[in-house]
Amino acid sequence: MRRWFLSYHSKDEAVAKRLKAAIKRNDSAVSVFFAPTHMRAGGSWSAQLAQQIAEADVFILLIGERVGPWQVLEYNEALDKWAKSPSDFSLVVILLEGQTAPGLPFLRQLQWIITPDPASEKDIARIFDGASGGGTTPGELWRYTSPYRGLEAMEEKDSDYFFGRARETVEVLNAFAAPDRLPVLIGNSGVGKSSLAQAGVLAALKRQAWPEEVSVPNAWPTVFQNSRQWCFLSIKPGTDPLKTLVERFLDTWQYAATDPERVKQQHGWIELLHGKATLSDLIEATERRRKELDQPQPPGFFLYVDQGEELYVRAQESQRRRFSEILAQGVADPRLHAMMSFRADFFGDLQKDEALCAAHRQINVLPLRKAELGDVVSRPAELLSARFENDHLAADIARSASEESVKDAGALTLVSYLLDDMWRRMIERGDGVLRLPAAAIDLGGVLAERANAFIADHPNSQDKLRRIFTLKLATVREGEEPTRRRASRSEFSDEEWRLVSELADHPNRLLVTATPGADATPLIPQAARPDSDATPASRETYAEVAHEAIFRRWDKLRDWIAAEREFLRAAHGPCAGSGAKLARKTSGGHPAS
Repeated sequence: MRRWFLSYHSKDEAVAKRLKAAIKRNDSAVSVFFAPTHMRAGGSWSAQLAQQIAEADVFILLIGERVGPWQVLEYNEALDKWAKSPSDFSLVVILLEGQTAPGLPFLRQLQWIITPDPASEKDIARIFDGASGGGTTPGELWRYTSPYRGLEAMEEKDSDYFFGRARETVEVLNAFAAPDRLPVLIGNSGVGKSSLAQAGVLAALKRQAWPEEVSVPNAWPTVFQNSRQWCFLSIKPGTDPLKTLVERFLDTWQYAATDPERVKQQHGWIELLHGKATLSDLIEATERRRKELDQPQPPGFFLYVDQGEELYVRAQESQRRRFSEILAQGVADPRLHAMMSFRADFFGDLQKDEALCAAHRQINVLPLRKAELGDVVSRPAELLSARFENDHLAADIARSASEESVKDAGALTLVSYLLDDMWRRMIERGDGVLRLPAAAIDLGGVLAERANAFIADHPNSQDKLRRIFTLKLATVREGEEPTRRRASRSEFSDEEWRLVSELADHPNRLLVTATPGADATPLIPQAARPDSDATPASRETYAEVAHEAIFRRWDKLRDWIAAEREFLRAAHGPCAGSGAKLARKTSGGHPAS
């Protein structure tokens, strides 16, 4: 019996079910494994999944609007098998028409099927052809994906387009070999710390391989054996870092959304951690829960704390101190690997943080130089068979970015934003050529231009926009540049949230909206849970600026913040959450206008 493994995101379950049925109709002898129906994202990578892929003859990657976290792990496992025995194992990519393909390693070398309905008779025939080793890769891959991420940090699924940080990725991985140490990425806002952590370090651990661009004489370290099967957890501290930490662990415990046991466990563990409980205790409880669920134990845990500076600008002192103690103690546990990132202007706060300072190992994330920036600009386009309109344009953009990074460490983000804008216009023309007059290279110009264009299109909403960007989405400390603030949906009126949603959509992308845990695949099939749409309060959708570069490069916003500085300082001072309270109390016009 031929075994097929079908990898899909939970949002594409209906399409996947039709595809599975069509495969079975075409060949009843084929066995199709449906992993996400029985597993839940957020937990540890399961040995059962690895075993199913090891036994499969064909791996189908179904790509819809998003690629789920389980899919990345499944793909990495399948890719590893394919690299070792390509003649005995087939990987077939199915991209739903109109969607964007991710930047997974070597995806561009596989057989692709681009279709609005993969279950159609025509496409089922193509799928079986690809499964038997036939099929081709599209010649114009640039039509189906974008390698540049604008203001957004790159993630594991973007690793194929991540360049310029191979050395730092190896440095961080080597830092984990030192016992009782916490690697901390230190760099200016916009330098690429989150991208290094996710598209560099986490992607390497999930691939179980060093970055391709660097020659590392050592084999994959023993300490990282089976790193693909670790339980990966990422958090931003927010106003209540202990609660955030507990919630992320509980995500892996696979409680239904409205199960009162989850609330009981959450409150209990927060109280315990405020007392004498440790991170090791929480890990042991997670392992016991896995045993209750009759699931294999993860061989390790990985915790990434992004935007660590939130400990010092959003959390209360007692919360911050206890979180630091717990994390510093936790890295002594051999089951745990942890990493943090901090903005360089908060390094003084880190030095005053006795627990974290004693445990940390500093990894400096410096601005990319001209050579690395050249790769960042040109290599992703090359991979997708797109080209720049002349031999000098990519080099000119890299040189401009290098010069700009001397003045503004956030230049890397602005380069990506400019390239993303160029790519979008190339897709509209359909010619595969990235065009820009050399005189038009203005790294901050695209950002400010798009923001000003949005205001011009919404002339009657300027007061609301001012309120959104200053009171809701900015934090101001005495004598320092503004930092972004995450604001929950309940802090906005319906009209404000409509504007927020537009600002987050293409082509604006000035804001980001997300719901924590929204990618989790249900433990119970969706149809069996009438309460499946219920969202706990802890999962409330939030908004934040896509990148802090907007505070530096958009003149109108700088003027707004300057005018409101005193009000914002009062709203987001030492009392965590006071801004949200003030926002709700002043729901009329702009409070200080």
